[in-house]
Amino acid sequence: MSKKGACMVHDDSEHDHDNDGRKVKCLSCGSPYEGFFCFDCHSLLSFSGDMDYFTMLEVEKRPVIDTNLLKENFLKLSENVHPDRYYNSSRDVQELALKSSSLLNKAYSTLKDPKERIRYLISLENDREAPVSKHASAETMEFFIEASDVCNKIDKFAKEKDRDEKTRQDHLKKLNELKEETGSKWEGVLREIAALDKEWLSDSNDSRKLKVRRLTILSHELSYLSKLQTLIDELIVAIS
Repeated sequence: MSKKGACMVHDDSEHDHDNDGRKVKCLSCGSPYEGFFCFDCHSLLSFSGDMDYFTMLEVEKRPVIDTNLLKENFLKLSENVHPDRYYNSSRDVQELALKSSSLLNKAYSTLKDPKERIRYLISLENDREAPVSKHASAETMEFFIEASDVCNKIDKFAKEKDRDEKTRQDHLKKLNELKEETGSKWEGVLREIAALDKEWLSDSNDSRKLKVRRLTILSHELSYLSKLQTLIDELIVAIS
């Protein structure tokens, strides 16, 4: 029997767990693998509902992660759980492969994006979903509002049938200036997140809570800047 044909499907209730209730044990060979796939006997595993994205992709649960390792682990797991590998398997195995692949893609897209990764980490730390775009700093909000006003003006210009060339050039220059300033602010937020990441794993509970509060603000900063960056890029395309 091929390794692929030997795949087994197990319900969560059948798995052994560690003291945290997160360990998934392969019932095919007894290996204590946690994740989608047992690399000892090449069996697909039903993942534990308690498993977070960091654990799935085998990277440290912290604000800044090794993105090269993240991609490497994602590609390794994707290759083994991809539904195309199981087209001759039972329907249960095919469905499990499809579900695993979909969840794996979602986990990867979340962790590779710093904005989404920080929001997700905050949700884990607070044990509830992080709020979206609520309270950014006064400086960022002022910049966002002013830049949005400029973008709205240029958006009206972009919809005009007979556009003046000089005005178009001026708008294009302004958009590129805003794009550069938005990128600079984005990098500034990432630098502050990197500073908060230091000693993250060894922080006391009180220190961690303070950092999570600051991360929540920074996640809102990233959210506003991301929206603005998308709007600017769309307008540059529209009037180029």
